[in-house]
Amino acid sequence: MEPSTARGVRLHPIEIDLLCTFAEVEAPFPLEIESSGQTYTEQLMIYRGAREALTERGLADEGGPLGVAEDFVHLIRFGTGALDLVLFDDQPRLRAVVLADRGEALLVTQDPRDEVGYVYLKPITLDEAVEELMALVPQHDAPMASPFTLPRRAIAAVFSALTERMGDPESGVAPQEFTGDEVDELIRSHGIDERAVRNMVTHLQPVFGNGQAGIARRTGAEGDEWRRDGDELRWLDTSRGRWRFADGDETGLGRSAARTMRRSSEEDDDELAGSEWISVNPFPMDEMRSALRKLAARLR
Repeated sequence: MEPSTARGVRLHPIEIDLLCTFAEVEAPFPLEIESSGQTYTEQLMIYRGAREALTERGLADEGGPLGVAEDFVHLIRFGTGALDLVLFDDQPRLRAVVLADRGEALLVTQDPRDEVGYVYLKPITLDEAVEELMALVPQHDAPMASPFTLPRRAIAAVFSALTERMGDPESGVAPQEFTGDEVDELIRSHGIDERAVRNMVTHLQPVFGNGQAGIARRTGAEGDEWRRDGDELRWLDTSRGRWRFADGDETGLGRSAARTMRRSSEEDDDELAGSEWISVNPFPMDEMRSALRKLAARLR
């Protein structure tokens, strides 16, 4: 039997690809699982090796997957949905998804910094899912400041610029702040008023990390693809604290997004069009826990 660690049972990405092929469903977002093999014959050979490896570890037999491997196949094919979480610093630092079927669930995690891309499967209950996800999110206090609003297109542009300057803690590269000239350029290029710029410069830099969470469900004629269902939860970690981004008329989650998980830049531009506003709010850990709990409740 495959030994379990605190993170769960470890599977190779090829083994996950095999299980997804067996279930006839794409790997759930945000897992990065490449298709195995360049040709059908090569794929069969790779899958044969993966099946043998799973069998040796008690995760498969001649009838199919066993244990957590069987749970994974069942949940991506027949479950009620998935609650995904992505954490970033200078690059994605953790990918996690809770696959659920009513009260039963499986926590699936992947560290993008792992060269192999191992995936860990941990059986949990849906009631445990929120605390399991919260344990993955770095502690970061909310700022002692008032909420403010920004134009949607401006915040998208600034968010992109800020995250490009997060630095790399592992290599000792520190986050970089905008210079006065760069702030002036932001004003000119986006037509942002002075108050909005002051809020961005004062509260939203330098950036240490950011994250997002949301619900996905199977879609497509065969139910083999994943699609975002409803609103996303988004936040930004800066030197001032953790900030939550929400629609100006929302108090909780981000913009509704009934769309495919992987979008084109044109679709992003369409979503940002218009004169909509984003509300930027201090985001304490307790509020994050509550927001994740609301998302998890939709999987029952």
